[in-house]
Amino acid sequence: MPERIAIATFDAVGGPAKLQRAEGDRFWAGPTDAGVYRVARCARHSSPSYADWSKVLWGSEIKDEAGQIFVKHQDRWQTLKAVSPKMTREALMQRNLELYGKYELPTRWLFNDFGHMTCYFYKDRNGNGRLDKDERIHTEYFHTTPDDEAATAQGRPVTLSQSHGCIHLKPNDIDTMIEKGYFAPGNAVVVHSYEARVPHWSAEENGAKPFEVHFFPGLKKVVVTGRRPGRGVHPHGLQ
Repeated sequence: MPERIAIATFDAVGGPAKLQRAEGDRFWAGPTDAGVYRVARCARHSSPSYADWSKVLWGSEIKDEAGQIFVKHQDRWQTLKAVSPKMTREALMQRNLELYGKYELPTRWLFNDFGHMTCYFYKDRNGNGRLDKDERIHTEYFHTTPDDEAATAQGRPVTLSQSHGCIHLKPNDIDTMIEKGYFAPGNAVVVHSYEARVPHWSAEENGAKPFEVHFFPGLKKVVVTGRRPGRGVHPHGLQ
């Protein structure tokens, strides 16, 4: 089996080991699905399931005109009520107070539950290295959270919280992983079992492509591996 080396490690938190009601909302939270996947892409996320806070993309502009709140959504100004019917001015200002210490209407949407960046992955069922029409994005993602974004922006420590099943990363870490090519489309993502421990990979920083992103939910760690320079491809048969 071709040798892999561990080139980077990041804190990461997935869902609970057993199905349970998530604190603070009506949704169920469960284990992050184990399996071998490929990276599809990274982008800002709009969620129909969490429409109150997460339909509007992270960083979208907000303005108040004649007492009515507008957001820049889908490249045009729309009323907040049209985009997120249940959202109120009071709720928006209160959330801004909780995160940024200011009881005021913000000028940017910094409340999307998926943070400033989401990375998607999928099952490459035919092994051709691309997302085909009959293959679907997995419903669990790598992403950040508004609380962790606010802590990062204010220079405070980030303590990752349990998810509904997605994989939470620190804002600076997801940016680093994208910049270094760890989340490049086609790279392998391996979600291990909750009992799994990190294999005996040697820790070096000079790993060559293709990279693999390994998530160990029981350890709350992501380990990125590379190929030892001059050696073969990675052990999962993905290239």
